[in-house]
Amino acid sequence: MHEYNLTPHSLYAAVSVGLETTTIISVLSKLSKTKLPHEIIDFIHGSTANYGKVKLVLKKNQYFVESPFPEVLKTLLNDDVILKARKAPEDCLGASSSFAVSKTAGEIASGHDLLDGMELAAATEDKETHSFEIDSNQVENVKQRCLPNALNFPMLEEYDFRNDTVNPDLDMELKPQARPRPYQEKSLSKMFGNGRARSGIIVLPCGAGKSLVGVSAACRIKKSCLCLATNAVSVDQWAFQFKLWSTIRDEHISRFTSDNKEKFRGMAGVVVTTYNMVAFGGKRSEDSEKIIEEIRSREWGLLLMDEVHVVPAHMFRKVISITKSHCKLGLTGPFSSYNSLV
Repeated sequence: MHEYNLTPHSLYAAVSVGLETTTIISVLSKLSKTKLPHEIIDFIHGSTANYGKVKLVLKKNQYFVESPFPEVLKTLLNDDVILKARKAPEDCLGASSSFAVSKTAGEIASGHDLLDGMELAAATEDKETHSFEIDSNQVENVKQRCLPNALNFPMLEEYDFRNDTVNPDLDMELKPQARPRPYQEKSLSKMFGNGRARSGIIVLPCGAGKSLVGVSAACRIKKSCLCLATNAVSVDQWAFQFKLWSTIRDEHISRFTSDNKEKFRGMAGVVVTTYNMVAFGGKRSEDSEKIIEEIRSREWGLLLMDEVHVVPAHMFRKVISITKSHCKLGLTGPFSSYNSLV
């Protein structure tokens, strides 16, 4: 006997991969032996109605909370955590009103509450978008407050890398012999399912080729990539994997460790370093300080994080706050694989 638990998180995950609210209710009704209670239907509607209404956007090294619905932003700003994280309106790109208007391309539909799932996400692309800026150090706290178990306005983090004309492209392709296997392609399809790059974690067993998945993701986005590993040996391995599977030129890839302080040449490139090198808060050498300042000041198309299951939460938050990345991809294996090795 199998028992399934519907939660706000599981329902949000369902609509985030393309399932619509009506489809979820319809399938459950067909499979259910008894009529679905109204409480269940209302719960599904309540858990999925806000999908696509709020986005976290990185522009010019600044983070903005965007929405086509001003009342949604007002609801968020009624929360003490988000209000504290917000930067003053006069500091937000010269905005003089309560919210900055990012783009105007039509009027807000009066019946937007009836939209849900992917339909809502698509509809918001053509609406007037309002935004406010938040402190980069508070990004993770704001995201936590927007989750279903709190304010229930989960933030979309998608990177429209094909239309990013601000950040320079990186000339890098997969080599002909680098052919991802079906299960690797399946994991990548979840990341690039709607033509944009979604942030998240890809879980593959040990030996399943997580490095090829990471390199493939970087080759699809074709923007500067910051790759974080657990130690200096892994840094060397990742640098080797990038050269093995992709056509990246040597001058476009660099390693940043205590022994290697390399800089890539050109407008875009790949930097491979460790979590500790980025999160270190003590005094650095002059060369290290210059490199870390470049890492802080650059917008990264992809933040590639290896072995994310071993990264402490406080270090993870610090890395996220220091590095400004459009897309974050974590790589790890199932916990059962590691438990079996103990």
